[in-house]
Amino acid sequence: MDNEKSGNGIKIIAGILAVLLVVAGAFAVKLYNQEKDTKSQLTKEKNVVLADLKEMVSKYDVVIEENNLKDTELNDARDRIQGLIADINAKDATIASLGKYRAEVFKLRNERDFLFAQNDSLRGSNQMLAMRVDSTTYELEVQRGVGDSLSLENQALAERVTLGSALAANKLSATGVIERSSGKLIENSNNRRVDKLRACYTVPQNRLAEAGDRMLYVQVVDPEGNTLGDNKQVAFDGTVVTYSTISKFYYENTALDICENIGKTTKDFPEGTYNVYVYDKGSLLAQTSFSLK
Repeated sequence: MDNEKSGNGIKIIAGILAVLLVVAGAFAVKLYNQEKDTKSQLTKEKNVVLADLKEMVSKYDVVIEENNLKDTELNDARDRIQGLIADINAKDATIASLGKYRAEVFKLRNERDFLFAQNDSLRGSNQMLAMRVDSTTYELEVQRGVGDSLSLENQALAERVTLGSALAANKLSATGVIERSSGKLIENSNNRRVDKLRACYTVPQNRLAEAGDRMLYVQVVDPEGNTLGDNKQVAFDGTVVTYSTISKFYYENTALDICENIGKTTKDFPEGTYNVYVYDKGSLLAQTSFSLK
């Protein structure tokens, strides 16, 4: 009798263990499926971020190749994006990392728009670059559903963007002039009659630029490749600028017309084409050319 009761008890325990085993297995399968779905969704979002970054790199490549640019801010920006792509590829996607990468993509887009606009202005017809932003707030809301176990809350990103704080120079023109005894200057293109070379340009209004004493560097290069005038050099962060004269002025955030005169270094100015450049530290703001006959 005791043996019979003992046998029944063992059967009951075995049955309970079997049920628990089935339940545990089902639970493990459910967790595995949830984790698999989560990883799949995160991978998709990671690929979207990578696609945006690769598209930006392609656009940088086109602009850099078309303009034959080397060692510029555009090259540096492209290299930073490529570094971010490598960092994303090297790491597993998580909710936190994807939020960080989306914010970085947003800032890189703003930087790209600014650099492209600046590049167009420098290589174009020397028109004013004045991008004014008083107060711009960007809010990026992202919400992703990741199965039953994950949910991404809305994320807000506020960025104040200050662009165009650097000075610009436009309407650059240059010519030879004859200087009368009265001080009056008369334009002339005869190299033997010209007394000086005159370069004039406008520093446009820029409400974001800081008011105060400023300097721009004017370089005049003769047909033989010589820099006229002072012919001195100054370095800015590795960029060396050879200048003919320095335009020194007080900037009050209003448009300002500036002219500089460059005297002879030889008996006569040589015939040919002269190139004129205006720099703000190491950045080229404007350029033009003219000829003497």
